[in-house]
Amino acid sequence: MTSKYSISFLLITLSLGGALLATFPEKAYASNNGEHSEQHSDEEGHIELSAEQASEAGIKNVFANAGQIKQAITVYGKSVVDPSATSQIRARFPGIITQLKVNVGDTVKAGEIVAEIESSDSLKRYKVTSPISGIVTSRYANPGELANEQALLTVENYSQLWVEYRIFPSQNQAISKGQSVTVSNEFVQAQSTVTHLLANKSQPFMVARVPLDNTQGQWSPGQMLSGTVVTSQTSMPLVVDNRAFQEIEGERVIFVKNDGGYEARSLTLGQTDGKFTQVISGLEAGEQYAVENSYLLKAELGKSSASHTH
Repeated sequence: MTSKYSISFLLITLSLGGALLATFPEKAYASNNGEHSEQHSDEEGHIELSAEQASEAGIKNVFANAGQIKQAITVYGKSVVDPSATSQIRARFPGIITQLKVNVGDTVKAGEIVAEIESSDSLKRYKVTSPISGIVTSRYANPGELANEQALLTVENYSQLWVEYRIFPSQNQAISKGQSVTVSNEFVQAQSTVTHLLANKSQPFMVARVPLDNTQGQWSPGQMLSGTVVTSQTSMPLVVDNRAFQEIEGERVIFVKNDGGYEARSLTLGQTDGKFTQVISGLEAGEQYAVENSYLLKAELGKSSASHTH
């Protein structure tokens, strides 16, 4: 005869190609020799999982603690080049261009020689250097041509950009200098602040200017970018990360760490900003809960519940 309870094993195959052998208490079968394996409590909503197994599965925990619920609005605009980071290079004196050493797309450094001119007055050659570091974005002349007052080259530096967001009348009261902004496109985000608010006499909106660090070259001028502007924030004694929530039978739960593994727990919730949610009851400060890959715990809980219905 088979025993009523024993230990079965479930192989959780991870997307990264790794595999974790996790032990869970379930109704199962006895070994052929009739011996009983170690018994575990099978409380409803409990999943037995060691810290090592959770780590191998990529399940990460955080401590429940105080936090802030932020209210924000979304604005839209585009990235532009800082006017001080653009230079049109000209000849100092009229003359014939004997050399033009760079072309569109080349990178130059401040002080680098970019052209040589033979002066029409002295017939002596002199060098023309770039006043800034950056990329050559335009070339207007070629060797053998006369350099007079026209620009020879345009050099632009993209290491520091600006985002100019349109702020419409319905948003004016909520936006002010110094507010934090999350600048984002489909692939990347950056943190910044509103540094200027400019009136626009010819358009029905103001312009909020936000500096955008581009030393890593992740952004380019002319990109359409969204901005999440934090308009207010309220301190809460206890919040949870929204990534922790899983829905089970129509109810939102989180998985709280306990001595044997995790337990599914429903909470009484308050305000949310989409990233964090206020906890009114059901969780204590200092308890750990699963944030990353908690869906694995939900999946195992579902399998365990299904096995008990047979």
